[in-house]
Order: sequence, then C-alpha cells, then structure tokens
Amino acid sequence: MNQFKVQGFTSLLLFFSFLISLVSGIVLYFPPQGKIANWTHWTFWGLEKEMWGALHINSSLVFFIIAFLHLYYNWKVLFRYVKKKMEPALNLRIEIFAAVVLSIWIVLATLYNIEPFRTVIKWNNDIKNYWAAQAEAQPPIPHAEDLIVTEFCKQLDIPPEDFRQRMNRRGWAFDAEKDKIIDIAGRNGISPASIYKLFRMPAQGKPGSGSHGWGRKRLDQVCEELNRNPDDVLKKLAAHGVIASKDDYLKDLAGRHNMRPIDIVNLVTDGSTNGN
Repeated sequence: MNQFKVQGFTSLLLFFSFLISLVSGIVLYFPPQGKIANWTHWTFWGLEKEMWGALHINSSLVFFIIAFLHLYYNWKVLFRYVKKKMEPALNLRIEIFAAVVLSIWIVLATLYNIEPFRTVIKWNNDIKNYWAAQAEAQPPIPHAEDLIVTEFCKQLDIPPEDFRQRMNRRGWAFDAEKDKIIDIAGRNGISPASIYKLFRMPAQGKPGSGSHGWGRKRLDQVCEELNRNPDDVLKKLAAHGVIASKDDYLKDLAGRHNMRPIDIVNLVTDGSTNGN
C-alpha cells in the first residue's frame, strides 16, 4: 500500500472544508430569522437552519485549523517561496496599496451601511421579511415552540383536553402534556406553526400588542400606513437627529440610533419617545 501522505491529505481537507463553508454560508443568506425558522420548521436539503449554522461554524473552524497546520508543515517551503518572490512583489507597491485600501473600504462600507453592501443587506432583510409575512410564520409569543402543552394551551386559552382531541383527529399523537410543542411537531413530521393553525384565532389588533410589526416595515410603508408624507417625515426625523431614507427598515433605522422601532413611530406621529 502507498504510504499515507499528510501533505496531500491536509491540502484536500483544506479544499473540502472551504467548499462546505462556502456552500453553507450561501445557504445561510436565504433562511428566515431563527424564531421563524424554528416555528415553521424551515429546512433546505433536509437540514434545519441550526444544522446549517453548525455546519458552517465547524467547517470554518476545520478550515482555519488545517490552514494553520498546512503553513506549519510547509513553512520552510513557504519561506523560500516568499523570499524568492519578494523582489518582484516590491514592484507591486501600487497594487498592494490598492488592495489594502479596498479591504479597509469594504469593512467601513459594511459598518456604515454604504452601497453596494447596503443593498446586499437590504436583500437579506427582504428575504427574512418575506418569510415573516407568511400566514403561519409568526408565533403567538416568542419561542412558542418551546412551550409544553399545558403552557401552550394556557397561552391560547384552550382546555388541554380540547388540544388532545384536535390533535387526535389530525392523527398527530403526543405522549404527555409536559411534551414541548417543537418535540411533538418533530415526531409527527410537521411544523409548530401547523399545530398552532388548529387553534389560532383572528388577530384582535389590540393597541400596544405589537401586532403591527413595525420593525419589519420600511419607512415608506409606515408613512403610507400612518397617512404621512414621506418627505415631511424625513425632515421631522432629521430634526430629531435621526438620519433616514424611505427604504430603511425601522428595525435597522432604530438600531443605528439606539432606539426602538416604536420610538421611530412615535416621532412620526408626534408621540413621545418613551414607548408609552
């Protein structure tokens, strides 16, 4: 048998871990937010969002470890190569400077929400808002999928026995009232949202209930809903030190100014900024 070649092994492992990290990174651009992904049991190629996240983290970790080992085992060859190429590289001073400046600009443009990265993030937010806008996407309360049956029934104001009867009529079995909704859904091959759909009531839209979901809306959408002129709103916000554009999502706008989405709405409607 041929002797095991460590150098060849590390090179191949480096390539495959990079490939897995690349694919998982691309996939993670498109899923909904974590709470929505868990609630609707979002999957891609049979893997849930958390699995894709774990795969991305672990493959990236392996990539960097193997890259370090690759440099460690080949540092002599690398040193000779760098030394040999150093003199020609000195003639690339302009290219080196341009690459450094571009790298710094990428970091700053991302941090300060400058184009084209602003559009890239906006597309990502649009994708997440698409998932959030689906009929069954929103849980009745945060992390509703982690509630046990008795707590879930209490939140929906339904008797546990009614819960069991409706589940049995659908052929969705569960063991005990202390089972979590997400575990029941997993065993029956459905999403927690599918269980909630059996019991949900029309939204009442109570004031202050948060049913508007302001953070997921663009400023122009908020202006339309509140019957406000967008240009007047921009001027009003600017007068309060809030620099905005019409296509800003309220959660992003609020985050940049250390505020809450409802605080932005209160400014638009001449309300207070304390959320009362």
